[in-house]
Amino acid sequence: MKKSSSLLDEPLSKEEPAEKDFIRVFSHVFQMSEKPLLSGSEFDDCAAVRLDSFCRDLSAESLTFSTDTVRESSDFPKSMTPWQKGWMAAAVNLSDLAAMGSKPIAFLFSAGLPAGFTLEDAESLAQGIQDAVSFFGGEVVGGDTEFCKELTIAGTVVGLSETKCLTFRKNAVSGDLLCVTGAPGSAGVALSLLLNDIKTTALVSDSFLKNLTEPFPRIAEGLLLSKGGAVTSMIDTSDGLAFSVHELSSLSGVGFEINERDLLNAADPKALEILEKRVLQEQGAKTQNNDNKNDNGHLEDAKTVLLQNALYTGGDYELLFTVSPNKIKEVEEIFRTYNESGGPDFKKLPSDGKSGRYPCRFTIIGKAIAESENVIFRQSGSSEVRRPLLKKGYDSFKNYK
Repeated sequence: MKKSSSLLDEPLSKEEPAEKDFIRVFSHVFQMSEKPLLSGSEFDDCAAVRLDSFCRDLSAESLTFSTDTVRESSDFPKSMTPWQKGWMAAAVNLSDLAAMGSKPIAFLFSAGLPAGFTLEDAESLAQGIQDAVSFFGGEVVGGDTEFCKELTIAGTVVGLSETKCLTFRKNAVSGDLLCVTGAPGSAGVALSLLLNDIKTTALVSDSFLKNLTEPFPRIAEGLLLSKGGAVTSMIDTSDGLAFSVHELSSLSGVGFEINERDLLNAADPKALEILEKRVLQEQGAKTQNNDNKNDNGHLEDAKTVLLQNALYTGGDYELLFTVSPNKIKEVEEIFRTYNESGGPDFKKLPSDGKSGRYPCRFTIIGKAIAESENVIFRQSGSSEVRRPLLKKGYDSFKNYK
């Protein structure tokens, strides 16, 4: 994915860029690696792609499609770079394919560009889209540009799947184990830091913030889980884990119970460390480096905040899936083999924010139950404290600003 020489190395007109200038920049960035494109957006209004170019390692019988829109005020914290915005615009669509166990082949987008958006911004945005799509095995085949009051990108991704391997949201049954990949809550913690302009290196690193600004769709993991046949249902957690649980529950006709302790164990210890330092700051502690873990008040406050982020804040783009208890060993073997394989070629990425992406672990956080209510519980002595799992999460109709 080495970036080609920039068109912007050439002398630029002093006039305000026109649509044709942006299209020229985008077309220069989106160069097909294996040339499966019969015709593309720089020539025609429709892109034509040879399917056999993508079927060499996949006996594909089904096409999959997804579309999603991201915009400045609700999806891009102000510190994000144009490259990160492009990456995210592609990643949100790719994650939907991951949750169905589908391989991406083609991506199209329409970009609404605001006043003041430069050709340099456009090239960086396009490179972010290109890097994300090509990293996960697809090609950018076309797009459109238009003026908009705020940066808005509507993406559409096309995938290929073996029909028998497609994994849906509707087939969980009572007794199935509920599992999640990665570290729930990391994106939510990063968002709260960015919205409050907390970026001191003593509290948080740029690498941790990339849990939010550079989401990583679990394409490889989704394909492996779907092909393995042990998974009964699957969804991504882009809108929040609790919201995703309610989606599985509604479509499968079962309830779920989540073990609070197991969900916290799935979280990144770095997220808990950051939150505990923040609690100490807010309570007027003299130092950010207080490592006194015996102060249960600070630690419990941090755990409460982390739990809320893991449940109700979107942006993690992990996979939430169910599996029969008698097949959990098969899932363990899938992840063991994958994590020993060397994983994706991260050298292709310009980003160094790979924390938590590979190796990829999964955690059992609960199970499906016959009751219709979704609950979260914790042990309190010899008894359980159970409370309803709220149906809430990320809302694209709310703005960051």
